[in-house]
Amino acid sequence: MKKVLFFSMLFASLFTFQTLRAQSEVQVPGLTADDVWPVVQQVLKTTGTGIASFDQGAGTLITAPKEYSTMMAKFRAAVVFTYSNEVLTIGMKNKESYTTSGWQSTILPSKKADDKLVSDFADAIKALAADPAKLAQLREKATPAVATAAKPAVKSDAVAPSGGIKIGPKQPSTAGAVEVRFDDEDNYTFSEGLCALKKNELWGFIDTTGKVVIDYTFFKWANKTPEFSSGIALVAVPDPKTSGRAPVYIDKKGQSLFKPQKFTNATPFQSGIAIVEKTNETNRMRTYSFINKQGQPLAGAINPGAGRGWSLELKPFKDGLSPLYDSKTSAIGFINPQGKWAIQPTAYNESGDFGNGLVAVQNKVNWYWGFINKKGEVAIPFDYKNKPGNFSDGLVAVKNSQDQYGYIDINGKTVLPFVYGDLCYPFVQGFAVAYVQDNKPGYSIIDKNGMVIRRFGPDPVVVYDNGWVYYKEWCNNFWAVGISSHDGKDILVPGYFNYIGEFRNGLAYAVATIDHKQVRGFINLNFDFVILQTY
Repeated sequence: MKKVLFFSMLFASLFTFQTLRAQSEVQVPGLTADDVWPVVQQVLKTTGTGIASFDQGAGTLITAPKEYSTMMAKFRAAVVFTYSNEVLTIGMKNKESYTTSGWQSTILPSKKADDKLVSDFADAIKALAADPAKLAQLREKATPAVATAAKPAVKSDAVAPSGGIKIGPKQPSTAGAVEVRFDDEDNYTFSEGLCALKKNELWGFIDTTGKVVIDYTFFKWANKTPEFSSGIALVAVPDPKTSGRAPVYIDKKGQSLFKPQKFTNATPFQSGIAIVEKTNETNRMRTYSFINKQGQPLAGAINPGAGRGWSLELKPFKDGLSPLYDSKTSAIGFINPQGKWAIQPTAYNESGDFGNGLVAVQNKVNWYWGFINKKGEVAIPFDYKNKPGNFSDGLVAVKNSQDQYGYIDINGKTVLPFVYGDLCYPFVQGFAVAYVQDNKPGYSIIDKNGMVIRRFGPDPVVVYDNGWVYYKEWCNNFWAVGISSHDGKDILVPGYFNYIGEFRNGLAYAVATIDHKQVRGFINLNFDFVILQTY
């Protein structure tokens, strides 16, 4: 009898435990497809609940972990909204409990608290959907989102919603393209109307019409592709004294500036200044200085000293400041375009670039990263082990100790939760590319609410300065390049291009397969070739 009673109590206990563990779920019927997601998003916004992923095409929205508690324990879980056949189902997944070791997966029963979590959302959604005035306001504000990576059926003469740019797939035209002879390279880009090209290991420059304006007579300096900045390009020429090469600054006619230069090392110009090195022929002592566009020492400027590892580097100025390594203090500081310290080189080992008035720096105490402002004041504490990105659009991606990315604002407040993996790009006009980890993991365009606007899949993408997203898809028996705008609209559907570089001055270097033959050259914004490479 005792055995029977024991087993009966055991089965009852197991049944009760499994019942308590069962996932809470509630359904809200009657919402239309046009209303459901604006209503859900408004409720999440009102309750301060972040969004981890949103796939409108699949009818699924998953929130960031939502905390709730009982009298005995503290929990968190992702709330899952699934819409099908005019029924919204609200459930939960990835439940965790808080312990002395932090958040951990849990099997602890909390059915009453779980039920309340999903029911509270259901009640708020029902109340909002029953208010005609508020519902009408949401309809007016609602904008359709592209939630899947499915390629739209685009005609060859279609025009992108942004206007003016034809999109494919269409065969790029080569009619009327100018033929220019140059060697294969993948980093050809225009700058200030000119592009450096290599032919027979020598470098020259063409203009946007394909005309050679500076003949192929120069070499690279410090293995950097020549590029014009402030009307000046840094190239290399043979040095008869050493049988090596020497750095020389040239103008847009290919003429050497401020003769004689006699530099043994130099940096390209940035915002009208450059760093040069001179070596005394007698004692081999090196001296360093800033120069202006006339080749004269910059009045009142600091002595920049040798760069880290004896390599000179002057980075572009962002927000009016540029990071510079000081060999005397073995630290990074920031200079202004007059060559003076705006932030002294004392406490930081490495840095990013300024954006939105803040820059990521690595301290020399525990090698953690934080953010300082243009006065050198700490704006966001040194809480990050890994180098953050640069602020853009008021947000920056940072990584936590679990190797998950999230986005914080200029006050250090978490705006998008730490639910992203691999890599997150900066925001551009309200949108960014992040690696979304959900039921369809991969690179996606998200908005500032964390909603997935467009998916690209697990293969890496490239985001250029203007926010265009370059991705690849397998078609026509090769990996073809497609381009999306920063907000997920098609600019170029994959079909013909094997490679496309960044557009500058309205042109980009590209490689395409046309009629089973590979074509190289420069394309315009209609994705037609205007300059063809010949050998």
